[in-house]
Amino acid sequence: MKGEIYCGTCHSAHGKGAAPHGDPTGRTAVFREVNIDSDLCEKCHRNEASYKFSNSHPLHTTELELPDILFEQGSKMATKKNMVICQSCHRIHGAKGEKILIMGNRNSDLCITCHEKQKALIDTKHDLRATLPDEKNIRDQSLSESGPCGACHTPHNAAGNRLWARPLESGNPASQLCLTCHGEDTPYKTKRVGEYSHPINVKPSSADDINKDLPLFSENGSKTSHGNVQCFTCHDIHRWDPKSLTNKGGKEVEGDSSNSFLRVANDSSNLCLSCHGNKGQLITSDHNLAVTAPDEKNVQDFSPLLSGPCGVCHIPHNAVSKRLWARNLSGHNDFVTQMCTSCHNENGAAKAKLLGENYHAVDVTLDKFNITTTLPLYDSEGNRTDNGKVVCITCHDPHTWDPNNPVENYPYKNVEGDARNSFLRKANSPFSELCETCHKDKAFVDGTDHDLNITAPDAQNLLGQTVRESGQCGVCHLVHNSPNKIKLWAREYGRVRRDEDVVDALCNSCHSKGNPAEIKIPLIATHPEERLVNNILRSNRQSLDFSPIFDKKTGTEVNVGNISCPSCHNAHQWSPLRKERGTGRNLEGNATTSFLRNVSYNNICIDCHGLDAIFRYKYFHDPEERVEPAPASIKFIE
Repeated sequence: MKGEIYCGTCHSAHGKGAAPHGDPTGRTAVFREVNIDSDLCEKCHRNEASYKFSNSHPLHTTELELPDILFEQGSKMATKKNMVICQSCHRIHGAKGEKILIMGNRNSDLCITCHEKQKALIDTKHDLRATLPDEKNIRDQSLSESGPCGACHTPHNAAGNRLWARPLESGNPASQLCLTCHGEDTPYKTKRVGEYSHPINVKPSSADDINKDLPLFSENGSKTSHGNVQCFTCHDIHRWDPKSLTNKGGKEVEGDSSNSFLRVANDSSNLCLSCHGNKGQLITSDHNLAVTAPDEKNVQDFSPLLSGPCGVCHIPHNAVSKRLWARNLSGHNDFVTQMCTSCHNENGAAKAKLLGENYHAVDVTLDKFNITTTLPLYDSEGNRTDNGKVVCITCHDPHTWDPNNPVENYPYKNVEGDARNSFLRKANSPFSELCETCHKDKAFVDGTDHDLNITAPDAQNLLGQTVRESGQCGVCHLVHNSPNKIKLWAREYGRVRRDEDVVDALCNSCHSKGNPAEIKIPLIATHPEERLVNNILRSNRQSLDFSPIFDKKTGTEVNVGNISCPSCHNAHQWSPLRKERGTGRNLEGNATTSFLRNVSYNNICIDCHGLDAIFRYKYFHDPEERVEPAPASIKFIE
């Protein structure tokens, strides 16, 4: 029998393995070689013995505790009880299963004898006997031959690490295990990850950013505390329901955020928050649609109760777009605005909170305005970048209701916000912190007579907000839903003569009878209409003698036009000599304060009035001292 294996291949009555019966080292009287811990097996099965090279089941490891039932079935114990050797699974004589296994393995009975936790896979969707019954592994074994474990794992000569029994493509090995079924190019009608899916093979931003219950893995799929986020960081591929071993789901059962082989149930977004803990304040806010819009559904047709609060807007696989977006986009405006308006539209979940026709500019860069900011800017794809544009989430953090005080006793109902919360990145009351981030020179209004906290705390803007609710800026300007286009004006326009500029109506909205500044109404406030002024030579905004000129109808700045209130007054700064906030007291002004724009002798008046300029400037509002009296006939704009 030349070249064939026969009894004498392993046995010899006089071989080196001969020893007295019952030798404690494991030798017998009939082995040709010593067979301690399956040494003799490894003489021929060198490929399998070199398990790391051949991607075979590990040998000589003691990481797992081998159960007693394994030895009762015929497994041979090594010199250390928990050491895995060839004869842990194979019995040379008297084997009960194919491949001389100590027991039959067509239902993976041998596998789950040691790997007991993994037997939760049986009868779930990952038991391919139900979902892909015609599938075969790389050893051309049908599922009836390989058993449920053998569909994905084979003990010898696997396709890769983790004893993988399916063809692997190039790429990150850890994710390729899953993509052998869930990849876009696979022939199976299984759940695909899509173009937009949660990043994998990436490190958490810090070690503190991931729950200790969620494992990290190296690229080869080995668990390590210094590893990366992989598919099975979030998924336990052997267990359908993280809360129940008995719930198997079943072939026709559609999964949701409470099961779907997740390591942690996510119907309350606990899984998401395990890593993204800084987004947790969303749960106690109006953006938790389980509270404010429980019937709303994402693109997977999941309600907030099924998707979890995070899943309303973000899904880890098959998202609509970047940012793992879970809602349909309109295709209008910039990308980030579309994300916000997917709810904040006339038919959306947030139809009660719309932008209106007049609102703060978005999708604009700040460099052309010579503005710098510490607020985040974004590119056209929603990525944060230093030279990006102003978008909705430049000012708003959609995950945090109150930037200063985390909500602890959330009433679980829709709460009306104001300038102190409302998902703002910075509170804008009682100080103009948010607006100041970009409009630094306008924040000097705080603490002055134009800070209505001081002079008219009960006055309300067009939205019915007091200054405490709107903030100092919101008294006069509405970021959203302003009925007025000019300066996003937050108050009713005041009455002005037909020959006056419309910007005068802004000032008159307070400086008129029945309004907050009725004790400060100029007796006369107009410059002769036919006397057009040219400020081209004085257009340096940084100069102390700068005076802006405004278009009479639109209120936009021009170089040639008539003088109006803000030509001489800067409503945001009490004194032109001090770029600072006010004192917090109601003060009586003088010729060097009173929100005057300049006190220079070289102001714009001198261009026409020469040496008489300072006199006319000083007595501009005095009808007795002015050279030209006020017109006798006055017609007001109704």
